[in-house]
Amino acid sequence: MLEEILASGEAWREALDLADRVGLPKGPTLFLGSGSSYFLAQVAAHLARQRGKDALALPSGEAMLFPEGLRGWEQVVGISRSGETTELLQAVRALGLPAWLLTTRDSGPGHHLFAQVVVLSRAEEKAIVQTRSFSSALVYVLRALTGEEGLRGLPGRLAGVLEAPGDFPRGEAYFFLGVGAAWGVAQEAALKLKETALVWAEAFQSLEFRHGPKSLVSEGTVVFLLKSHPIEEPLLEELSGLGARVVVLPGGVLDLPLSLVRIQLFAHRLARERGLDPDRPRHLTYAVRL
Repeated sequence: MLEEILASGEAWREALDLADRVGLPKGPTLFLGSGSSYFLAQVAAHLARQRGKDALALPSGEAMLFPEGLRGWEQVVGISRSGETTELLQAVRALGLPAWLLTTRDSGPGHHLFAQVVVLSRAEEKAIVQTRSFSSALVYVLRALTGEEGLRGLPGRLAGVLEAPGDFPRGEAYFFLGVGAAWGVAQEAALKLKETALVWAEAFQSLEFRHGPKSLVSEGTVVFLLKSHPIEEPLLEELSGLGARVVVLPGGVLDLPLSLVRIQLFAHRLARERGLDPDRPRHLTYAVRL
């Protein structure tokens, strides 16, 4: 896991180049994924909607089980690190729509189902927990759907983060907050702590946190805010006043991948402190096949 995080730079460069050459399909799009890939699908759907495009993200399993109301979409973009996730492949079969696949492997049993396969080959991983593959696919999606030139500087900026990632408070519970694209990344960040360090970690849309979850805050709570909007500012003071230790990380398009890497490194460090092997998370496998 750690080696792959540290080697993310080259994979990000590949993702940026591929995003410029291939991009993502035009028109109304249904984005599908499972686990980490579903969180990335949420990021993609949000960014597509920001550009005035009809887009929706769903867990692959929902589309697999209930395809009837989804066939009005023009196309599907499936996201799967392995390209073998059962729910995604069965969903694409059930929907019968033109489909793209964003993956890290150049061959697989379901590749024939997709009209276009985008392979982030340098992001391929051996580790069970997704790190480099997710951040590289995130860079791809950000570049393809925003065209931000500043994203070109990410690989160079990553070196600085890897040299001095900083450290974060330890707590009894961890919450990750964000809005827009940062909301999807917040969910991925929480999952990293859950599956790697086996700690209680949850993610919420920032403004939703006041609607019930706030009651869980105590002096043992650490809250990470992937801040991307001024409306989140009052929440910082509010949560600090309740005793939470609040960590603010930049959640804008140009910073999200870097903030995520800092959390990935924290998850790895926390797992080691707890006597766990982050390369062998409990009960998990590289790909889910039903």
